Amino acid sequence: MSLHHQLLIITRPIQKVVRQIGCKLGLVNPNRLRVLLYHDIPINEEDSFYNQLVWLQKDWNIVTPLQFEEMISGKAPIEGNNLLITFDDGLASNRVIAEKILNPMGIKAIFFVVSEFIKIKNHIEARNFVSKYIIPESNINDIPGHWRNMQWIDLSALLSQGHTIGYHTKMHKRLSECISESELEEEIVLGAKEIALKLDIEVKHFAYTFGDIDSFSKDALLLANSQFSFVYSGLRGNNEGNTSSMAIRRDSAASQLLNNEYVLFNNKLLDACLDGFVDFRYISSKKKLDSWVKKSWNE
Repeated sequence: MSLHHQLLIITRPIQKVVRQIGCKLGLVNPNRLRVLLYHDIPINEEDSFYNQLVWLQKDWNIVTPLQFEEMISGKAPIEGNNLLITFDDGLASNRVIAEKILNPMGIKAIFFVVSEFIKIKNHIEARNFVSKYIIPESNINDIPGHWRNMQWIDLSALLSQGHTIGYHTKMHKRLSECISESELEEEIVLGAKEIALKLDIEVKHFAYTFGDIDSFSKDALLLANSQFSFVYSGLRGNNEGNTSSMAIRRDSAASQLLNNEYVLFNNKLLDACLDGFVDFRYISSKKKLDSWVKKSWNE
């Protein structure tokens, strides 16, 4: 665990008092709409994931994708603590988690998938895809052995269970590195249309890859704005207030180790993140993203 994560955990009691005082003085917004970002949940983390959701439900209203759409669009009020659950990349453990944990708890999530990754039917090919695109320039031997891709049948099952399928590009490319309009079109538009046609759904939700501001661009946002109703980043923050549906903030809920395994944050660390005590690190990135949104409205 990093030093700043340890400090966040140690100072939790102080943070809670600071937030309470801030809310009473009107300096901190008491109403929150935040989004949690998960990837793979390995077998050895399933109990921790379940316990984390149980713990979250004590203070947070875990909303459905439809409820989130209404809130972020201003059609429904944001009152109290509201939290949406999302998963990126379309790893096979996502369906397992949905059926073993989310469904019995009545929780609906958005699963952002990579259209070319869905089509792979061979385990080795799937691991090769991960090492080349999802974790670029990594060695296939560094990819966790249990990582597989969800396929069309898995996505259909999730839809039948009431979950939502979102789009996470065609090849998991870093959109800021796409050098032509046609390449952006292929990554952002064509794969989404294929998913919509194959699953007979409207794909309204898009999460750009890698999540940081340097992995996105104004041109990519402009194109995404023409295709989707909701665009998600990996920048931490509260979505209550003036946050655009084209610049949704998300909080990562896990750390990725050197062997690429994901390990869930402990509850105190996640609590600190959701209380906004890490948001300051993303201020400049969020300002830049919001400026792109304003420019896209004017163009």
